[in-house]
Amino acid sequence: MSDVILPEVNADPDYSALDPLDTRYYDQEIARYLSERSRVAYQAHVEAALAQTLAEFSLCSSDIAEQITDASKTVTAEAVAQEEQTTKHDVKALVNCIKAKLSPEAKPYVHFGATSYDIVATALSLQLKGATNGVVIPRLIHLEKTLIDLADKYADTVQIGRTHGQHALPITFGFALAEYVSRLGDNILALKTAAATLCGKFSGAVGAYNSLSVFVDDPEAFEKAVLTRVGLEPAAYSSQIIPADAYVRLIDELVVSAGIMANLSHDMRHLQRSEIAEVREYFNPGQTGSSTMAHKRNPWNFENVISMSKQATAQVINANLNLSSEHQRDLTDSASARFYGVTLACVAAMAKRLDNVMSKLEVDEEHMQHNLHMSEGAIAAEPLYLLLEKYGHTTAHEAAKVLALQAQDTHTPLVKLVVSSPEIADYVSQFTDHEKQILTEPERYYTGLAAAKTRAVCERWRNTLAGIEKAVV
Repeated sequence: MSDVILPEVNADPDYSALDPLDTRYYDQEIARYLSERSRVAYQAHVEAALAQTLAEFSLCSSDIAEQITDASKTVTAEAVAQEEQTTKHDVKALVNCIKAKLSPEAKPYVHFGATSYDIVATALSLQLKGATNGVVIPRLIHLEKTLIDLADKYADTVQIGRTHGQHALPITFGFALAEYVSRLGDNILALKTAAATLCGKFSGAVGAYNSLSVFVDDPEAFEKAVLTRVGLEPAAYSSQIIPADAYVRLIDELVVSAGIMANLSHDMRHLQRSEIAEVREYFNPGQTGSSTMAHKRNPWNFENVISMSKQATAQVINANLNLSSEHQRDLTDSASARFYGVTLACVAAMAKRLDNVMSKLEVDEEHMQHNLHMSEGAIAAEPLYLLLEKYGHTTAHEAAKVLALQAQDTHTPLVKLVVSSPEIADYVSQFTDHEKQILTEPERYYTGLAAAKTRAVCERWRNTLAGIEKAVV
């Protein structure tokens, strides 16, 4: 009973659907966990676990439990939807569909002692946990590996660092990517934790185990047994529902996933600008960038990831509004909670697309070097002022600023202005050969720990991912 039997889903979506996730962005792998068919399958799986536990506690025979289990495996979403036209209640429709396949002796034990949300809430946790662990996290791990390989490959490839969109100090391209290796790695661990906290319940209509108390001596042990069969822990406290807190934390962390991927996509998109041209998305033969401007090679995959992140982020409001439920429950989350899967589907799609485009990223190292020298060496203004201060200059920052701006305005190398400036000549004469090299070639001698830090980050996350995958095996 530990593994839910998920239904097969069609490779081709129904193009009469309203949601783009069911058409343009349809993903068979994530649909296997989050589709309407899957929702019914998970709920039927919980009903089967209940029947098995009834038999364990001698409330029905093992034969009856097996009948219910077998019937639960064959219930279809179509049949439940048809029955709901009569019941106007989705769980009652599910129960009726299971009962229709049973002997008269078995019928009374379907849904015995349960309230609807013992089934619904537990099944929802199973759906979200399954989709997170089965699709979202594996895709993020694959993307993380791609980023590790890229960061390691370009650990020594010098690039101009940018703050406020302006040239700042030299770093390496690998160092720029290492930011996302680190952030995404932490996010993967946080998602694993969030998914692990998703719980189930079997505590009845108000959470006080009222009905079970009539039939079993230890209702909490009964709840534990039901949930163990489906691979969940009981919620520490539940009313008719499981409090939305754990779902909200998962959605929030998924939105962090989306934000990290969108941030990386923004960076890559800007680096692909014609004026910068340091990276490019791979362009397939026959691919078109514009229906009219034949020369265009648009960063459309990065832009898609950014756009998809907006839809994922929008679900934060939806999820957080479900934190409030009056007394032992109201029905104000009954529709909105059905949209939780949107966030998982969006993040899964983003991870797959971004992994694909980053694995084929074209890096123009020559143009990176060209951009490094655009400022006429003015990027050495920081080490210049620090060295002037080291040798006693009292207004070093102002002196360095004047020379750096002059270098840019007159297109004169900064180092040339430094060695010819009488105002700072006494200080410059004290610079060591290495200190002079920093000013002459900051792209070579003033990259700090960029390369070393990149390799350390890559090594850490290679080892961490290996540990995660070993634990799964």
